[in-house]
Amino acid sequence: MRVSLLAKVLSRRRELRRRESWTRLQLLAHQERSQAELRSFAFEASPFYRRFHQGLGGAPLSELPVLTKATLMEHFDEVVTARGIGLQDLRSFLPRMAAGQLFRGKYYVSATSGTTGQPGVFLWDADEWAGVLASYSRPYAWGGVDPRLTRRTKMAVVSSTTPWHQSALVGATVDSPFIPTLRLDSGTPIDELAARLQACHPDVVVGYATVLGLLAAEQLAGRLAISPLASFSSSEVLTDGTRRTIESAWGRKPFGVYAATETAGIAAECEYHSGMHLFEDTVITEVVDEDYRPVATDEFGAKVLVTVLG
Repeated sequence: MRVSLLAKVLSRRRELRRRESWTRLQLLAHQERSQAELRSFAFEASPFYRRFHQGLGGAPLSELPVLTKATLMEHFDEVVTARGIGLQDLRSFLPRMAAGQLFRGKYYVSATSGTTGQPGVFLWDADEWAGVLASYSRPYAWGGVDPRLTRRTKMAVVSSTTPWHQSALVGATVDSPFIPTLRLDSGTPIDELAARLQACHPDVVVGYATVLGLLAAEQLAGRLAISPLASFSSSEVLTDGTRRTIESAWGRKPFGVYAATETAGIAAECEYHSGMHLFEDTVITEVVDEDYRPVATDEFGAKVLVTVLG
């Protein structure tokens, strides 16, 4: 990790830790202030938002139109606030992208898998990417393994090694003498994954819930012998059965993490493992029905709307 970026990440992490002691009123004030700054910036810098939010400057969040991923990609060249960057430029860059490579030497770029039918492409400058990394580091702190300059923390990430997948880009960015990071593809045969992990002996294992369950089963069968200080599951539902398998294998309960390319971290478990804490200081999350109407807190919704305050 570049020194200047590392300094930005550490500064963001200190700020996130400070916010965790806020009262509810302080949090709501922060959300309101951040929304106002974000909307003002978007309105001024993005031709798309000048049309999309025309006449809505004083409207509450609940009255703003919903921006779908399909609409975002359709109007990308007018949405993006860094003028002179086009979606076609990014799509041409992605197939040639090397691990950790920056677009035009300045921007971090990730793409979604397109499971909803429309792949999304997103980019961040160094300040914004520092916020992404700080967001992902929050669950590690809650899990008792917050990486520091004074403590070398070996990490293994079992997800995707495709350079533009956000987990791979995060792994490539944080890989350093302080946080040596082994990146493994979840599609690799489980015996090969186990052998690679055995050689690494990571302090932290991060991966899809299914893969972590399979690796834990390998440990219980005697074909893997590692002792991670913590494991973090994302991208899939962490079932009770998988939780029990992981805890039996490694002696510690896994931590569930909810994240997305568009938002970075959304929620995560703490040491009590009694549910997920929403990252309400960085992402406003709204659970809604098919018509984008809010549902009650004890009801299931059909969709999740997110407003990224960073």
